[in-house]
Amino acid sequence: MEFKARIFDVEQGQNEVALNEQQAKEIDLALLDRVKVRCGKKESIALVDYSHSVTRGEIGLFREVAEALGVSKGQLVSVEMAKRPSSLDFIRKKLDGEILSQPEVSAIIDDLMAERLSSAELAAFIVGVYTKGMSAEETVSLTNAIYASGGSLHSKKKPVVSEHSIGGVAGDRCSMLVVPIIASLGLTIPKTCTRAISSASGSADAMEVIAPVTLSLKDAERVVDKTGGCLIWGGAVNMAAADDKLIKIRNPLRLDPKPLLLSSILAKKKAEGAQYVLLDLPVGRGAKLASIEEARDLAKDFEALGRYLGMQISCSITDGSEPLINTIGPAFEARAVLEALYGKSSPLADKACVMSGVILSMVRGITREEGAKIAKQQLVSGRALAKFKEIAKEQGGNPDIKPEDIRVGKYVQLVKSKEEGKVAHVDNRCVSRVCRALGAPSDKQAGMLLRVAKGQKIEMGAPLFELYASSKEKLDYGIEQMQRFNVVEIERIIIDVV
Repeated sequence: MEFKARIFDVEQGQNEVALNEQQAKEIDLALLDRVKVRCGKKESIALVDYSHSVTRGEIGLFREVAEALGVSKGQLVSVEMAKRPSSLDFIRKKLDGEILSQPEVSAIIDDLMAERLSSAELAAFIVGVYTKGMSAEETVSLTNAIYASGGSLHSKKKPVVSEHSIGGVAGDRCSMLVVPIIASLGLTIPKTCTRAISSASGSADAMEVIAPVTLSLKDAERVVDKTGGCLIWGGAVNMAAADDKLIKIRNPLRLDPKPLLLSSILAKKKAEGAQYVLLDLPVGRGAKLASIEEARDLAKDFEALGRYLGMQISCSITDGSEPLINTIGPAFEARAVLEALYGKSSPLADKACVMSGVILSMVRGITREEGAKIAKQQLVSGRALAKFKEIAKEQGGNPDIKPEDIRVGKYVQLVKSKEEGKVAHVDNRCVSRVCRALGAPSDKQAGMLLRVAKGQKIEMGAPLFELYASSKEKLDYGIEQMQRFNVVEIERIIIDVV
């Protein structure tokens, strides 16, 4: 049956079309039924919605479907019922606690990529994995299926190493130092970074202050082959594309089932072509992992899955209870990275050298301590800086940028302590939420400068932190939202007097 296209310039997050309710019922199309929409040689599977604004003979195409078909307003499209995806039976199977075979797992990911599954159906799959878990074999199948859903980097020079943190620590931009340190030593280290989802900045957001990170797969390979490394946004090269779709469903649910965490990270490492992988697992209050025991269990799972996938994996368990540096936000963090490369000592530089030392011990068979000394020398000598400049230039950035060249928000608010005592805790999540209220990460200049650290004694009226924004409106909103979050917890010296 043919319909005249009406374009709705609205993203639904899934393939949807809107039909006149009465006409849809006449042709036996119910809400959320699947239809195949064709225009010329192109076709798309979509879910049916009803709309009173769509007249008989019309079909409303939301942005995802309209772009997939290349349809313009008024163009005729054909519509027919689509088959029910077989993967729905496999999702039900997982909800019932049964083991999925490799073809069944692949079918779910294939249907996900073809937009044959609704957000509710994908949520059911995630809930099934969360409540029933996955065997090692299922997790391997899921990892390989996610890996196969996107592109992959092919580096000419071996060995290829990679580093990744599961996140949750404000200001942890170690990757931006580890990459030039390791690449300056002749190893290949392509780094596909993430943008911030709930934090003030991801590595991609901070690197974008210095150089473009949205590169094609071909350009990424060129940069890696020429410099030995890169710092690019993984979303642009379409690596492990199914994972990005799953993350969009997982985040609102606040569900992070271990099999999905494992497959998410290692599918991307496999897509980078990594043979050696170092994973950082921060633990502590406010971090994603609450205890060392939990981190050790996760490390064992990563190492076991890595063996199945042909990767040697080591995991570092680090303190993630406090921000790593005192300047949070894309521009602030980019500046901190450059300061470390130009020779300034900092916890960021120290951690990056230790992490690099672990990688060198994996690849070269030396001790971690020897590796850390070598990494430190690359920073002190300026060789890591030279390599970073080389990478930034090849990615289209300014290789001569200096820390003082990076601008931060010109609207500033100093926040002072309302009581005396000792700083008991600086909360990563609260820091991130306030920075996001100020406009980060999309506003690169927004952020926070912490003026205190854990254990520090302070007087009433002492500076706690400064808020930075690029407009007065954003600063006012950040100040308003700040009232909801306890960024700096003060332990009173005297609790009460009776």
